[in-house]
Amino acid sequence: MRKCTHSVLPTLLLSLRASFPVKSFGPLPTFSTQPHKLKLSHRYSNHCHHSFRLTTARMSSTASENNNNDGNKLILVVGSANQDLTSTTAVFPTVGETVMGKNFATACGGKGANQAVAAASLNMAPVAMLCRVGDDLFGRNLMDNFRRVGVDCFDEKETIITDNEKCPSGVASILVNETSGDNMIVVSPGANYRLTQEDVRKTIAKAKPSQVLVQLEIRPPVVLEALKAGKDIGATTILNTAPAPEGWSLEDPEMNFFEHVDILILNETELRKVTGTSTSELPADDEESLAKSLITKGVGKAVIVTLGSRGAMIVEKIEDDGVTETVRVDAPEDLPGRKLPVKNTVGAGDSFCGALAAYRSAGLSLTEAAKYACGVASMTVRKDGAQTSYPLYDELPDCLKLKDRPSKRPKTSLKPIITFVTGNKKKLEEAKQILSTPDGSALFELSNKKIDLPELQGDAIEIAKEKCRLAAKEVNGAVFTEDTSLCFNALNGLPGPYIKWFLENCGHAGLNKMLDGFDDRSAYAQTILAYTTGPDEEIYIFDGRTTGKIVTARGPTDFGWDPVFEPDEGEGKTYAEMTKEFKNSISHRGRSFEKFRAFLAKSGSSD
Repeated sequence: MRKCTHSVLPTLLLSLRASFPVKSFGPLPTFSTQPHKLKLSHRYSNHCHHSFRLTTARMSSTASENNNNDGNKLILVVGSANQDLTSTTAVFPTVGETVMGKNFATACGGKGANQAVAAASLNMAPVAMLCRVGDDLFGRNLMDNFRRVGVDCFDEKETIITDNEKCPSGVASILVNETSGDNMIVVSPGANYRLTQEDVRKTIAKAKPSQVLVQLEIRPPVVLEALKAGKDIGATTILNTAPAPEGWSLEDPEMNFFEHVDILILNETELRKVTGTSTSELPADDEESLAKSLITKGVGKAVIVTLGSRGAMIVEKIEDDGVTETVRVDAPEDLPGRKLPVKNTVGAGDSFCGALAAYRSAGLSLTEAAKYACGVASMTVRKDGAQTSYPLYDELPDCLKLKDRPSKRPKTSLKPIITFVTGNKKKLEEAKQILSTPDGSALFELSNKKIDLPELQGDAIEIAKEKCRLAAKEVNGAVFTEDTSLCFNALNGLPGPYIKWFLENCGHAGLNKMLDGFDDRSAYAQTILAYTTGPDEEIYIFDGRTTGKIVTARGPTDFGWDPVFEPDEGEGKTYAEMTKEFKNSISHRGRSFEKFRAFLAKSGSSD
């Protein structure tokens, strides 16, 4: 019987190449001669700039659980979710002109998503988002972002439109003037236009939110249905008329928006478009008369006109006969940084809308909520980006914090989010099944994210820890990684963690051929699961092993090396020939995940 050491590996690989001349091999991996020292085979780069910040207190909430009896008032945002593609430039181009940009960034955006994130960032009430995204990279980024910031998206299967060739995720192309911070935006709605009236009515009737916040980046009939459905259940309906297209009016006789709107929020440009007023008919500062005209047309409670650096104007109905009161508000005088230069106005109006809903959910009057929302918007324009500029509650200065804020939300409404680092949906579903409790429930929300982690060499456990550490920085939250090895005893543990490369280049037959000439065909499958609650936190290791032998491929061939591994406890079947339940009960993955599940259950019960 022969034994193999790492030093003979190159010869083994070359012989495999010669044995399979038709197969196109990838480049040979380089193997460290010091396996206990980690080594990067390429430089790690954090390229997902759209990732949102996460605090340890931020969790997702289930809308239907939080709405009625625990004191939290659900804010439901019905609207758009887009991938923002932002370029900064010294000057905006004229028609037919090409100008060179200075910087480029991608971020999660869309007026609806921005408003939901702004409200959730303040952590004053549960926030849910009703939208549609494509089954593409942008759509997955948007969904991952909602999970991280604690915005509930109801049924993910309904949220993601799978015919992505016909329906990509929405995209916003943004130009920002680097000097003034002014912006120009072109929105391609994509999947946003797949949200239907039926979707809206069904969701609102089930969730029973206290506030329904809507914008105009989805189809007008869907906007109207959201307002009607909100009024039907007694919710406060808020319409932000952004973007208001030229020639479009809320007075359309077939779609009378006004009578279904409690609070109407517009900026100066939108106010003139909605009222059909040209800029030459009224002085630029006479917004009050236009706002009052909207009250007379049916707006239920108030019209709020955001005025940029001048704050906001509120025209509020105080009596049923149409008597109104006008109040002008601005950010608190003692707001730190109020005099700092404006960097970027993208998303400022959305931050106002989201913050207004959040402060109202905390019991503030409309005037006080608008004043505080002006303060939040003022903070956002001093930073770059939209959602990334929205402050968390703990980042607010004292002048914007609530005096009688409860220390915590009710624990029963919170469910922690853990990200599984994988792009394989089949692995995600298998993990959910293994980690669920006997009654099928879960102690946490399990999401997934594909991350391009570097290829590492060294001890398997050290590799797992380093990958988990890098992933936690990328996700900025709780995360676990899974490293699987298939180890041939005759080859001193090879292929081990390099099994993916061997399988891709050798195939099932090649894995068998590696043991030609050896009497010992025994092997063991190993999963090392590494988990941490966040960047720079302790990393926990859960190791699972199953012993068996390498055999000629049997069973379906669509799940890795399962067809060539026959466990000792497998009753003569390969992994590929087993039912999912039986495989999970004896597999290396199942054992590793079971240890992880027990750890999470114990940790959750001790909180």
